[in-house]
Amino acid sequence: MKFSISHRTEYVYTAAALESFSELRCHPQNCIRQTVLSHEMILSPSVPIYFYTDYFGNKTSFFSIPFKHNRLIVETKSIVLTHPYPDPLGGVNLSVSEALIIYGFERFELFDFLLPSKYISLLSETKELSSKIFQREKPLIEALLELNQFIHLFLSYAPGTTDISTSVSDLLKLRKGVCQDYSHLMIAVLRSTGIPARYVSGYIEPIKEEYSLKQPIGVATHAWVEVYLPNKKWVGFDPTNNTVEGEYHIQIAVGRDYDDVAPLRGIFKGYHGQELNVAIQVERV
Repeated sequence: MKFSISHRTEYVYTAAALESFSELRCHPQNCIRQTVLSHEMILSPSVPIYFYTDYFGNKTSFFSIPFKHNRLIVETKSIVLTHPYPDPLGGVNLSVSEALIIYGFERFELFDFLLPSKYISLLSETKELSSKIFQREKPLIEALLELNQFIHLFLSYAPGTTDISTSVSDLLKLRKGVCQDYSHLMIAVLRSTGIPARYVSGYIEPIKEEYSLKQPIGVATHAWVEVYLPNKKWVGFDPTNNTVEGEYHIQIAVGRDYDDVAPLRGIFKGYHGQELNVAIQVERV
């Protein structure tokens, strides 16, 4: 499937910012699941943009505006071709116990995705959920799909009830949130089990009946989970929609949690106060 994606972020300052510095992760990934056909970034005010690849392999851009400005507009336009990934869960006929033994041999390489991180705590509650779902003789794939469905049903999709500071402990009490919360909670249970898991940021096509996606997430940035399987493949699970990653998912960045993949972060010098406006459009072309 080919998608046209536009993402416009505007900051309007209460008083003119004297200068600002920003870092962005808005460039879609080139990977086995997708090919980036074009990508354009437009800044206002217009300044040079610099690029580097971060620790997790994400293409990252940064820029500075060393003069007064009343607003900052960052607009990206991308054309991405997603590819079918037939039978992503096939060929892994292992029990949970057998998989954990294999993970043990690659613990050093997977270290970052097994430990707690800024927004993901490993709690007694997540370990309890782990022990219920990931029984040692259960087939690994069966347990992963069961967890995906459990998180989908355990949390209610409720925009505005949480923010990025909401902890895993709070989620277990609130039982509601948005896609980043579904992903953080699922990763917490996976890491409590000893299964490597990472956070994925991206976009998803507007909901369509043929996908049988139960949760109406709309058109916005999206988040889901990738699990490292014993066959050395990262496979995506979308607990918000109780599905595996498909052609209608478009990847932007991966990391330990949201903190590693925030689409735009920065600082400015000036009086406190700013207004944020975001507009996102994802269309199949």
